[in-house]
Amino acid sequence: MVFISDEKKNQIIENSDIVAIIGDYVDLKKSGNSYKGLCPFHNEKTPSFTVDDKKQLFHCFGCGEGGDVVSFIMHKEGLSYIDSMKFLASKAGIKLDDSKSSKENKILNRFYDINKDIMMYFYKNLLTDKAGQIYLKNRGFRSNIVNTFMLGFAKNSWDDLLNYVKKKDYLLDDIESLGLIKKSQNGKYYDKYRNRLIFPIINHYGKVIGFGGRSIDSTMPKYLNSPESQVFKKRYNLYGLNIFKKQSSKDIILVEGYMDVIGLNNQGIDQAVASLGTSLTNDQAKLLKRYAKNVYICYDEDNAGIKATDRAIEILLDEGIKPNIISLEKGLDPDDFVKKYGRDAFIKKMDEASDVYNYKYNKILDLYAKSKDNEKFEKLNLFIEFLASIKSDLTREIFINNVSKLFNIDKATLKESVLKYNDNYKKTYINNKENFSNDNNFKNFHQKQKIIVERKIMKFQLMSLKL
Repeated sequence: MVFISDEKKNQIIENSDIVAIIGDYVDLKKSGNSYKGLCPFHNEKTPSFTVDDKKQLFHCFGCGEGGDVVSFIMHKEGLSYIDSMKFLASKAGIKLDDSKSSKENKILNRFYDINKDIMMYFYKNLLTDKAGQIYLKNRGFRSNIVNTFMLGFAKNSWDDLLNYVKKKDYLLDDIESLGLIKKSQNGKYYDKYRNRLIFPIINHYGKVIGFGGRSIDSTMPKYLNSPESQVFKKRYNLYGLNIFKKQSSKDIILVEGYMDVIGLNNQGIDQAVASLGTSLTNDQAKLLKRYAKNVYICYDEDNAGIKATDRAIEILLDEGIKPNIISLEKGLDPDDFVKKYGRDAFIKKMDEASDVYNYKYNKILDLYAKSKDNEKFEKLNLFIEFLASIKSDLTREIFINNVSKLFNIDKATLKESVLKYNDNYKKTYINNKENFSNDNNFKNFHQKQKIIVERKIMKFQLMSLKL
């Protein structure tokens, strides 16, 4: 039997456009934001079968059939889940290595089983250890949060987990590769997580793939995380996505860390996910696009958070997602804010969230207002670069009007400046076109140009923060 890893599943689904796949079976016609056709699962004369290109889902309002591209192939071709994945992999030109599948299957299943067992071990610790319980109580977390996220506790011991895994006859090399124990210089093993609240990391397929641990005292570092392993690849996963999938909202909130996700959930906002202590990746953005209709970014408003927000915006835009940005009080992360002001105040902040263009515009505007007279000219150029980055003619016209009124500059002059900026951009491309022999090279060039603009904005923003 062929084993398909979660990473390979993601690759297959991401390369199987549902409109193209279903289009081989159904005559689909564009209808608003989706496609319509006659249902292939029951007889009908009026099309009630819809395919959503953005969500990559299908649904028939006549017979009720629905799902993703894999479930369509399962129903239409009468194939099992694995065979449907193989079918789609073949169409996408993705190779599945049968010779390695059996061995890899055994290893991954062993790791998943170990992680699940260790999750229960930490979970039982929390139920019986007062240190962890007191910490959660002091943070104001409700008791049901423990079960929702299967939170656990690592005792203040160097060998508590080590003794447990020895009794279970687990291979210590496996436990070490999963990042649960470490080896000292003299070759002795010891527990990696000690006196820490434990966050099991469960992927969107329901598998326990890793762990995060937060110190409940002053021990540094504050957070420890599982290393990359055969089952844990951060760039393909989002913390809390398994919880988000269970509720009906299609609005997802992207936050920085475990505590932000849990803190919001604790106040009844079960829409948050975190990028596992790393800046957002394109693969994580693809997951957001698959499961959410609207994406809200709510990072901390310190230097690192501002940087992460700017990077997340560009990655999401690259994936065809136009995010909204939630701005909280400086010095407060989402967990702090919702704890201080409550659920309704946070929901209000969501309602007041800025779209990408207003966020960028207001950021430049703020920099300009704080700048000295000898800096204003350079910051004015940031407005031109911003206007030139807007693809929509209507949206660009709105912001040209704003800048024109703000600085009392003729709109024609602004438009000419934008055209000159774009001309220079094109000349740079033409002069280097031999380096852009494929789409990826040009995409990299385009991305670098956007990063240059963002770095300029960041430079002035950080200067303003220091002032």
